Amino acid sequence: MTQKAWSFKAVDQDDLRYHGNTGYHDDPTKLYRYDNFVGNYTNVKEGDIAIITDREALLGIAIIESIPSQPYIKKRNKCPTKNCTPKKINFRKTKPLKWRCSNGCEFHEPLIEHIDATEFIAHYGTTYKELHGISMDSLKTMTPRFNVQGSIQEVDIEWARNLLKTKDINLLPTEADTIEKPLDATDGRLAVIRQIKQRRGQRKFREKLLVKHEKCSVTGCAIVDILEAAHITPYRNDSHNDISNGLLLRSDIHTLYDLNLFAIHPINLTIHFAPVLLESEYSAYHHKRVNVKHKLNNPALTERWQLFSNMHGFESQ
Repeated sequence: MTQKAWSFKAVDQDDLRYHGNTGYHDDPTKLYRYDNFVGNYTNVKEGDIAIITDREALLGIAIIESIPSQPYIKKRNKCPTKNCTPKKINFRKTKPLKWRCSNGCEFHEPLIEHIDATEFIAHYGTTYKELHGISMDSLKTMTPRFNVQGSIQEVDIEWARNLLKTKDINLLPTEADTIEKPLDATDGRLAVIRQIKQRRGQRKFREKLLVKHEKCSVTGCAIVDILEAAHITPYRNDSHNDISNGLLLRSDIHTLYDLNLFAIHPINLTIHFAPVLLESEYSAYHHKRVNVKHKLNNPALTERWQLFSNMHGFESQ
């Protein structure tokens, strides 16, 4: 059976915009609940990839392990006005008449209709992983028949598979190690020095890059103390320590690179930031040419560019 990928819009009961149904109180990291009134309900299969979102952002990605089903009675809210068949019903907390339908009728309580339905529950097991730094615009681009009201929509399978491959490097902006016990002053200084050395990279590799150009390849920053040696493709063996596979990056830029939030175009060597950063101070470097004095490894740039493009829904060329 051919694997497919789907976006699941997880809307909590308290976040419903239109109250034609009652919504769900579920844990989106473990399961997704839907019924036979939802588009694509017959197409979702075990083994498919699920990208879970809310209204504003991508939450995570998972593999569907099982989809049990069962009959249930679906509650649907209707306008009580005779012969009125609105598309939407809204609940308004601050109005005397709490309910209003899209045809303009206002009322205290909706008419509740009970319908025979089939409920499906897509379980992820332990496969769920959080996603960060992937914009909703990227998801929309990778959804061939995107519909703003769709709860389940098919997503480009290759893009989804690449998200699965790279999901482990996505971190929350607030995510960091916790200090299990306080350090004394000497231990603290030694720990800081160790961390700085680790971030600067292998000494010889960094020194070779500094000899070529003592500036950040993106920002032009010339403060050597905060310049770090970054590998274009991850270090695997000594062959990856050739400076053609290296960039000198300011420490914050290095972190963004590790998170695949920017990449360098392999043909014109221009810098491209992820959509989530285009309204930040980093946009000043967007589409600028990388600032290096040594030849860069084109296959390495191409590999990294394709990874970045797949993550953020860009064309790879």
